[in-house]
Amino acid sequence: MFRANDSLNRSIFSEKINLMKAIFNISVFYLCLIISITFVSCAKEENKSDKPDSIGLLGLPDEKETSISSEGNNPGGVMPPIPPVVGQPAPPGQPLNAPILNQPQSKVENAPVSEDPSGFHGNILIDHISFQLPVHNQTTITAYIGKRNMKLEQDGTVVNATNFKTLTPLNPNGGAFWFNFKFPSDQKQKLILVARNEFDASSKEIEFSHNRNCIGAPLVPITIGDCDQHCFEITNIAGNLEFRSKLKHGEITYIEFDFTGPSPKTGGHLLVPNFFSYLWDDPAFPPLQPGITSVVTGLNQEGKDSVCVLLQSNINMEDGNGNFNTEFFHSLIRLE
Repeated sequence: MFRANDSLNRSIFSEKINLMKAIFNISVFYLCLIISITFVSCAKEENKSDKPDSIGLLGLPDEKETSISSEGNNPGGVMPPIPPVVGQPAPPGQPLNAPILNQPQSKVENAPVSEDPSGFHGNILIDHISFQLPVHNQTTITAYIGKRNMKLEQDGTVVNATNFKTLTPLNPNGGAFWFNFKFPSDQKQKLILVARNEFDASSKEIEFSHNRNCIGAPLVPITIGDCDQHCFEITNIAGNLEFRSKLKHGEITYIEFDFTGPSPKTGGHLLVPNFFSYLWDDPAFPPLQPGITSVVTGLNQEGKDSVCVLLQSNINMEDGNGNFNTEFFHSLIRLE
């Protein structure tokens, strides 16, 4: 019996020894693995530090033609101010000239149906980008797109952009690079092209729009309709458009005269809504006498960004003989 117990104890002791050896081997293995990973990581960091000039401002790698774009990250909203995009200094033997831009070419058309099945967008292509003198291949060329309030500040910062793209072409003097942007149709747009290197910067601006829902509409300033009955008069007064709806009438005892200007695409207001209302309720005084009643208004901020507006007058009135009449007059006009 004692021999059996002694044999059992030896067996348990042996298993404990084997288990401890296994734990020790596993621990050594993981320790070696951690040391190896740390060594490789340090080696990679060391390699990165050997290339201090490989990354330029805004993270643009400079050893080949590169690009950076805000598209996809900013669906139609205004971006924060964008600082100047500057590349690396001129490589040895390359031209030491400032990038003085010639006027580029642009083409506006419908956005591809595959990208815009609902037909709400246009597309602008900017190409034939060239310089008066050759420039080196670390010169950055940036295109910014936005509404008409987008501008380039004196320090090179661009404000109110909705999208931008930057290229650092391998061959900036060959003209084999271009930009394109998708943008909302029927909105006034601006494009600013900026070329910059360590010697200086230059820029070009292009104002454009894509006429989709405004095709065939007459251009302001204009008078539409018969002003001996009912008409719209749109005039330019010191750079601001004034919209007037005029109604010629006889004696009336009641009138509700609304003047609005919705977007033909979205239905949103593009004019500041205005109206005239009259109700004869005092027999001691005569009703509204024959003449011309006008309602005047102007563009709101969204309207100032739009290419066209749908003018609408909605009138309900009763004359001195008790005859009730409803009239609706409308016309699409183009602002640009």
